[in-house]
Amino acid sequence: MMLPSLFAELALLLGNELVFFLVLGTLVLLAERRPEKRKKIILGVVVVSLLVLGLKNLFAVERPCAAGVSEYGCPALPYLGHSFPSGHAAVAFLVMIAFLDKKSFPAFWLFALLIAYTRLFLGVHTFADIAGSLVLAPIAYHITDSLWGRYFA
Repeated sequence: MMLPSLFAELALLLGNELVFFLVLGTLVLLAERRPEKRKKIILGVVVVSLLVLGLKNLFAVERPCAAGVSEYGCPALPYLGHSFPSGHAAVAFLVMIAFLDKKSFPAFWLFALLIAYTRLFLGVHTFADIAGSLVLAPIAYHITDSLWGRYFA
């Protein structure tokens, strides 16, 4: 069973925050040529990340992996200890939304689905965590739009 093992390695690799942001940043750099839009996406990532951290601390939902159901373990960083919502999925969905009007949207849609699935596969999130991230991303993008229009446009 080599394929599940390869997928597990990919999921673990993308679960690493540095690798995740390097891959996503590279995709954004390749797909978006406008510097102002790139900056807006970065602002959006900051906004959604702050919202995720706030909601994780507010709801303090235990990760499914904390119950020992995952063979891949739980994230070790204390601020990532809670489950709801998924930060990886929220960021991926937010960036996907930023490309709604571009030809590259399907690639970002697939990437966001891949990220969401890897979080479920690794047992670090539940479907509710991913669904919460999907709801949070457009809210964060709307906040980003408002901030951008008020302070940066």
